[in-house]
Amino acid sequence: MSFLSDHHGCQGWQGEMAERIRAFDWSRTSLGALPRWSPSLCSTVQLLLASPVPMALLWGPLGYMIYNDAYAVFAGGRHPYLLGCAVELAWPEVAEFNREVMQTCLSGGTLSYRNKELVLLRHGEPESVWLDLYYSPVAGDDQAPAGVIAIVVDTTAHVISEQRRQAAEGNLRQLTRDLEQRVLEEVDARLNAEEQLRQAQKLEAIGGLTGGVAHDFNNLLQVISGNLHLLARHEADNANVQRRTGAALVAVERGAKLSSQLLAFARRQPLSPAIYNPCHLNQGLGEWLQRTLGETIRIDVQLPVEPWCIHLDRNQLENAVLNLAINARDAMGGEGCITISAENLVLERPFCAGKDITPGQYLRLTVADSGAGMSAEVIKQAFEPFFTTKRDGHGTGLGLSMVFGFVKQSGGHIEILSNPGQGTRVQMYFARSVGPEASPSSRMGRRAPGGQERILVVEDNADVRSATVEMLRHEGYRVYSAANGDEAMQLLMDGLKVDLIFTDVVMPGRIKSIDLATWAKTQVPPIAVLFASGHTRDMISRNHQLSPDTHLLSKPYGPEDLSAMVRLSLGV
Repeated sequence: MSFLSDHHGCQGWQGEMAERIRAFDWSRTSLGALPRWSPSLCSTVQLLLASPVPMALLWGPLGYMIYNDAYAVFAGGRHPYLLGCAVELAWPEVAEFNREVMQTCLSGGTLSYRNKELVLLRHGEPESVWLDLYYSPVAGDDQAPAGVIAIVVDTTAHVISEQRRQAAEGNLRQLTRDLEQRVLEEVDARLNAEEQLRQAQKLEAIGGLTGGVAHDFNNLLQVISGNLHLLARHEADNANVQRRTGAALVAVERGAKLSSQLLAFARRQPLSPAIYNPCHLNQGLGEWLQRTLGETIRIDVQLPVEPWCIHLDRNQLENAVLNLAINARDAMGGEGCITISAENLVLERPFCAGKDITPGQYLRLTVADSGAGMSAEVIKQAFEPFFTTKRDGHGTGLGLSMVFGFVKQSGGHIEILSNPGQGTRVQMYFARSVGPEASPSSRMGRRAPGGQERILVVEDNADVRSATVEMLRHEGYRVYSAANGDEAMQLLMDGLKVDLIFTDVVMPGRIKSIDLATWAKTQVPPIAVLFASGHTRDMISRNHQLSPDTHLLSKPYGPEDLSAMVRLSLGV
């Protein structure tokens, strides 16, 4: 019976390579024709053909290649030309490596490599592959080494996955170190500013600094977290990868917690615009600035008899004026006069060109000083974040950037007029608003009387939900709760009657908080809605501006704020 003529039920003995080995003209090699093969060679060939693992036999001093079906897949475009070819000629790009293998194993030695990197030309172009390689001598009929058996395991996908994981962990560690360093530096600057200003409003004025850092870090954390999750999904069966990505994701969660704390300190929130009368600049803001900036600074507020009203967020406007006043004070060395003025203007098309505003009636607010002034080069960079001309420790370079962002978000325009030695004028343009002036809102923090109304609390966090329910019940309200929008809507559809829905902004499930609010407005009579949020408010705001009929309570909140907002939302 000829060699490999009967497969005896073994799939490898009737596979592609078995057919090719029978059909190959071995008489051109030192192995001789197939019928003349030695028993040891035949046994070894049958062994490797039966194996599901990529294996190759390198027979004789030149290492003529005989391999199985699994190795044929690994060889790629080199298959089937490797069959019957001397190994150094078969893989010329690693000829020296294979020469060492043949010399070692034909001398009776063995070799093994873990994740060995080689550059192969399997498909016509160089590619880096990582392999687990095991080489052992094969005895001939005389019991001396006559060939080499090679086991090849391609670990390229695993190695690349591990490299990506390590890179992701390294990036996370570096980002954490950078954040800690930036936070330490910026907190230092904050403490110095707090000592000088001693006003709660200053926290919001400079809060954008740390808030911006935390916001950027959140974006970076998202990229890292997303890739770690993808890596974990790709390597779902790899316990080592799962363990390491799990540890990295725990670190991401720690970074997100720190970022959330920084955002709370910065008090980043959408604008709440209302009709504003510039007379308030003289009636309240001027005196407050005087106390904040010190007795050596004189504040001169100049307003027209009837200044035009504008539509913006009053708190953010006052913060912008505060930032500009602080810059003016520093530019004058702590002594001099700061002029805050308003002027009614009609802007024509030539002036508006390229400024992202339309012609029409505007109020121009100006903060002017008699300080050192700026050069044209400095003015070009003045609105860039972190740009400052102050000495170290006396400025973060974010004051003008924050003012610029507020003015642009309010639909206005800002410009700087200055020359060295001639002082500086920062001019802000806001479109006139002809609506009625908004009445001052009552201050939060005072305890409002409770009531007997029925309130549905919708909150996916069980601990937050439990505490909120307890606080509201303590005020005398009849309180019901739901863990998500779907559960809340089911309660309402089943006939639950409530006077107020108090819901978290971001909710799991098909029904979102905005869906609950929309449904509540369509009821007769409408059901009041109060939102709560710890960070994101985009779902209930437009361009970060809350509509007048939207009530939002920022987390964390205490019983006083909760009670006051409930009464406000109920309209009582």
